[in-house]
Amino acid sequence: MSMWKLDPDNVKKYIVDMFLGNIENDKLFLTPYNSGAHWVLFAINAVSEVIYYLDPVHGNYSNHPEIKTMLDTALKVYRAQRGAKVSKQKSNNITWISIKCPRQTNNIDCGYYVLRFMKEIVEKNKTIIPETYFDNSSPSYSEEDLMELKEDWCQYVLDMQII
Repeated sequence: MSMWKLDPDNVKKYIVDMFLGNIENDKLFLTPYNSGAHWVLFAINAVSEVIYYLDPVHGNYSNHPEIKTMLDTALKVYRAQRGAKVSKQKSNNITWISIKCPRQTNNIDCGYYVLRFMKEIVEKNKTIIPETYFDNSSPSYSEEDLMELKEDWCQYVLDMQII
């Protein structure tokens, strides 16, 4: 079950509080989301009011109307609480961008792909994601790429003594 369906008001408040706690920083907030059967990633630049959508099966963010509404509302509340002045043309317009990213080749690796997207975004340390952000020389991640991610995750769990 998706955490968004548990209590949308608390989730929205948490997101707005996260944005407000980082008001001095222009950065991306990475928000992985599971619809119940599939993982996708939303990368949010709250200052510029842009939401990037990354889906390893190249779906469309319109397939997730509940989270689109939630994130749009959170950005509007954030805008109001920080007193941002926005032109009338922009007042109801949050920019959504679908990013061309590596595509999974099976029905089970979406979570690993989303983790890999997050890793690459963090490593590049940018506040925007251009459509050519990911190396287009390979349409999907190799088994080695995914194994590297799995090993990194296992090492992290061991280092943090999570289990």
